[in-house]
Amino acid sequence: MALTEDLKIYRSMYNLVRSIIHARNTFDKGFKYVVGDDMVSRALGCLSLIHYANEDRRQGARQEHLDKFLIEFDILKSLIMVCRDERQFKKDSVLADIFMLTADVESQAGAWRRSARKPES
Repeated sequence: MALTEDLKIYRSMYNLVRSIIHARNTFDKGFKYVVGDDMVSRALGCLSLIHYANEDRRQGARQEHLDKFLIEFDILKSLIMVCRDERQFKKDSVLADIFMLTADVESQAGAWRRSARKPES
């Protein structure tokens, strides 16, 4: 079993959290404290769910944590889209980085979830 911090999905999600925090600091006041804070909170929650999915050895627990992760992650993506549509990302490069990290995390989570569904031999 790998340490959670060594997982590629964890490192990508960690970088996404950092990018969201930095972007949130440039948001307009109304968005910073409502939408931005919620984004940061959900992103940190996603990091926690990656830890739980990696560490919990009960049968079916990994898939349960990954399912919760994907729900939280979808909500996070929706919040990112709202901020994009309301032009809260002041630099296009920041938005591009967030989209790249989001796609990376999502593809890794999907692959991890598919492998967690496979019956153990």
